[in-house]
Amino acid sequence: MGIEFRLDGGSRVAVLGGESLRTVRDWLAAVDRGALRARHGTAEALLLDFRSTGYTPSAREARALVAALVGLCGERLPPVAILTQPGVQYGGARVLCMMGELRGCQAAAFQDEESAWLWLRAVLADGLPPNSESGRTQLEA
Repeated sequence: MGIEFRLDGGSRVAVLGGESLRTVRDWLAAVDRGALRARHGTAEALLLDFRSTGYTPSAREARALVAALVGLCGERLPPVAILTQPGVQYGGARVLCMMGELRGCQAAAFQDEESAWLWLRAVLADGLPPNSESGRTQLEA
């Protein structure tokens, strides 16, 4: 897949994921494309789906992904939902969210797709994340 766009409740969300994204280099390229779409207003949010390839960012990789997002989006920093498998992959996504928070990014990690879409809808609808639930983290700018 790489990158696709989904219209959800009137908002266009760039969904990044799929078998083609196996390395940090692949993910950086996808984040670059998604960030540019957000900067130009053709995507209001990003959803990163690590599940299919089992990608788990290291701290260094998470820092690089956040830097790419912040560097390319400028002031149009979109909310970011991250889908993961339970365990280490989820932990790596939480680290990425925390690093994003330090740079002004609103991000949350999820283990199920429905929760991720609900969070994105709420954030896009009123700019505020819904109440925290167990099994995920949410970080506000």
